[in-house]
Amino acid sequence: MKAKKSLGQNFLVDKRVAGRILSVVSPSRNELILEVGPGHGALTELLAERAGFVLAVELDHELFEKLCKELPLYNLKLVENDILNVDIEALITDVVSKWNLAHPGNPIETVRVVANLPYNISTAVVSKFIRARPLIKDLTLMLQREVAERIASPPGGKEYGILSVISQLYAKTKIVFNVAPGSFRPVPKVESSVIQLEFYDSSTVAEHNEDLLAKVVRSAFSQRRKTIHNSLRATVAEIDPKLKSDEVYTIIEAAGIEHVRRAETLSSAEFVKLSNTFLRFIQQVTS
Repeated sequence: MKAKKSLGQNFLVDKRVAGRILSVVSPSRNELILEVGPGHGALTELLAERAGFVLAVELDHELFEKLCKELPLYNLKLVENDILNVDIEALITDVVSKWNLAHPGNPIETVRVVANLPYNISTAVVSKFIRARPLIKDLTLMLQREVAERIASPPGGKEYGILSVISQLYAKTKIVFNVAPGSFRPVPKVESSVIQLEFYDSSTVAEHNEDLLAKVVRSAFSQRRKTIHNSLRATVAEIDPKLKSDEVYTIIEAAGIEHVRRAETLSSAEFVKLSNTFLRFIQQVTS
């Protein structure tokens, strides 16, 4: 079946790579694996042999029909949909509850994600899974190497940005191995990497307002070459229209951050402190 360029399809054909991914995930019988973009099923059947249940979401109708015919497995559910349009929490909850009701002796206790994501939707999909993290243990993702490096980049690196901050706040990130273009058909022009994001227990993440944090991070990185003071000052109305630009210096100072630093030098923890300080000032303005 010919790959569709419009969907950014590059199918994994190297069985050794599929085997390495399986070893990295190492699923068990009490786990549900949510696979995004199963393609021709190179990894799907391997996952189903080891996991308690596999829930595979495929956008391509032809591939969906092909997989339905070739993989009639009792512990596999295929869903034809765009993962960006799927209510992940509702889907997982429904599948797990039905499985556990029918199989009380082998209940699903953990949900994990495995995905091969095209470049054009990778950031959006990763962000969506991060929002769904209360239900998910970890993500094992095949991404364009550039995106994987962006997620795992430490503060100070040129790849460090919005996706790095958000990912590293909620998960331990690790690039596991790189994958050569020849492992796919058609052969892409870029290298890929397999990266794992293992979500932290919520109790270990400092309390914060997620929506406000996202606004602060976006504003801080809106002008990377400028100091964080200048970037936030120019975009403070996007954080909250009640704040004035001349208040930004005071807010940064109150957060214990030097105003001459650039956004790319701040850790996830420092962004949380900055966001929480913004929240206090916003509450003072509205009280």
